[in-house]
Amino acid sequence: MKADDLEFNELINIAEGNISLHGRRLELHSINAFGRFRKDIIEMLGKEQTRRLFTRFGYFWGQADAAALQRIYKWESPAEWLKASVRMHSMAGAVRASVREYEYDEGTGRFFMDCSWYDSGEAEEHLVETGLSKEPVCWKMTGYASGYASYCLGKNIYFVEQLCNARGDRFCQAIGQDEASWGDEIKPHLPFFQADDIKGTVEHLTRELRQKSAELNRQRKQIDLLRHKSVPFFVEGRSRMMQQVLDLAGQVAPFDSSVLITGETGVGKEVLARYLHTMSQRESGPFLAVNCGALPETLLESELFGYTRGSFTGAVRDRVGIFEEAGGGTIFLDEIGDISLSTQMKILRVLQEREITRIGENTPRKINVRIIAATNRDIDKAVEENDFRDDLLYRLRVIEIEIPPLRDRPEDVLPLARFILERMSKKLNIEKLKLHPDCADNLLAYHWPGNVRELENALERAAVLSHGGIVYQESLPRKVREGTARAAVIPGVGLSLRELEDAYIKKVLESTGGNRTRAAKILGIGGATLWRKLKAKES
Repeated sequence: MKADDLEFNELINIAEGNISLHGRRLELHSINAFGRFRKDIIEMLGKEQTRRLFTRFGYFWGQADAAALQRIYKWESPAEWLKASVRMHSMAGAVRASVREYEYDEGTGRFFMDCSWYDSGEAEEHLVETGLSKEPVCWKMTGYASGYASYCLGKNIYFVEQLCNARGDRFCQAIGQDEASWGDEIKPHLPFFQADDIKGTVEHLTRELRQKSAELNRQRKQIDLLRHKSVPFFVEGRSRMMQQVLDLAGQVAPFDSSVLITGETGVGKEVLARYLHTMSQRESGPFLAVNCGALPETLLESELFGYTRGSFTGAVRDRVGIFEEAGGGTIFLDEIGDISLSTQMKILRVLQEREITRIGENTPRKINVRIIAATNRDIDKAVEENDFRDDLLYRLRVIEIEIPPLRDRPEDVLPLARFILERMSKKLNIEKLKLHPDCADNLLAYHWPGNVRELENALERAAVLSHGGIVYQESLPRKVREGTARAAVIPGVGLSLRELEDAYIKKVLESTGGNRTRAAKILGIGGATLWRKLKAKES
């Protein structure tokens, strides 16, 4: 699990009279009310004691959240668990938070984190009731960050606010370090993290106010815009590889150049073709798809080119082919690598001359279509083996877009799963379908040999078997729960465990083209660990 994979509606259960974080009761409260409360406390206790009170409240809050997230998820690394505090802050509506810099040396125990907080609710509540401050006032948030980090690392970590909205700064900024790294600089701040005589008051407030939760800040404007245009699910992809695919598709879409889409079965080649059509100037025209590998040669030709009455037995009337029918729009030739050489020659002529001849006619007809093709074959190898014409490949592959398999971009699995469930909710008429947190590790651990199509089918099954709109672990297919699909099956009876590991690492490296970063992600280990294993193999 990664910090960015946390999702509000999977962690927080909202029911009338009971809001909870995976079993821990929460309360919503008003910023204005809390601002007035803050002002009253300052007037009763003074600013120093109030800061101590609020800092300790935040500290206990942070520790409670760190413990809860440790219990709920299996984290990819301690760093991801620690960075989840930033996501929790944002999801609670307290701030829009981001990590500018992070360092932690396990050997020396040195810790450093630089956080930016935008639209701080705490700064706002202070400004509303108290006005501009001469010093930073996000006491609950610095306490929260300190308590959370201290729980994760098992040592005292202190965050100190450097910039603050309430002081007139453009945004809030907090630096967190271990006590040794702070040195004497932390001494003036330490009393605010110590309970002293108001510990009982803090504990009372903790019981009363447990945790502040506001509405999830939905600021994914670009994705919302794309959804409005009915653009497909892969816009949910967070991985750099998928973003590169989308960037390239966005550049290519406005032009009529031929596009060849490659990738394994189930990665979404037709979905990408529809995306190209939707984003093109031909959007108002038809989008027609034909699976070239599913039709026999004679039937495929009649479907593509059409025929005249009497041209063959059963041709009782003229038939318009798909090339003509798609006029002004886009034709998608799926599994283009499976067509015969004779049909390849005819499609080559279409690309060269922009005209077709119906079966049974001699007069060519001009066409106005954009051609997008796709294949899951190694098309270059097919050319070498004389199964595919190289001149046709050149015409089809003006632009090639390769969609990477889902196993190479695990960071896309959970966003895709959530989007698919949202769509399933409407399809199956199951209100507010969502994943139980226990499912996350199974979905991330499974290898998805059938790619997005398999993910979609698995989630439809799980949705049908869901309870109360929640997809539990037991609703997933058995092979997903057990993680039985892997990157490669390595024959190895009689091999040692070390030899099997070496062979598997080699196989994964081959599948990623030698990219060690991607290989480490697939293997579920860090880059440094992979480097050590490869080094040990060489020695």
